[in-house]
Amino acid sequence: MLRLVTLLLLGMLFFAAPALAAVDINSAGQSELETLPGIGPSKAAAIIDFRSQNGPFASVDALDDVPGIGPATLANLRSQVTLGDGVAASSPATATESAAPASSSSAGRINLNTASQGELEALPGIGPSKAQAIIEHRTEYGLFGSCADIQAVTGIGPATATAVEPVCTVD
Repeated sequence: MLRLVTLLLLGMLFFAAPALAAVDINSAGQSELETLPGIGPSKAAAIIDFRSQNGPFASVDALDDVPGIGPATLANLRSQVTLGDGVAASSPATATESAAPASSSSAGRINLNTASQGELEALPGIGPSKAQAIIEHRTEYGLFGSCADIQAVTGIGPATATAVEPVCTVD
């Protein structure tokens, strides 16, 4: 009898452990996202689609831009998601601050007009292909007049431009 109870308890712990672990919204697959409260198949698919089009989430607040996710869902998710590499999603400032290397430009901001591909990849929502697109855009069309002008780059939308703004400069 004791052996049966022990096995039952171990089984419960085994299946409960994934529910207790935070979900990385920047790398989680469909089924893992569906374990989050208020996230079913359609919202999980919307998160993945949004992430694919706009790059990684810079903060949990960026989930508000995903169709079907609103303030109530955000409130339920804050304590249960991360942004990868152990960055807690409940702290948007931490995510954006850690995205910019201090040596990339003045005041720790990354200069869209002078940054290397590697420095651009440190911007929230900017991976290798978008960094290359930024470099190609500034080569072809000239320097960026403001950080908001990053939206002129193919594949970069308003959500990414908003995420980049706190750690960007064009000076």
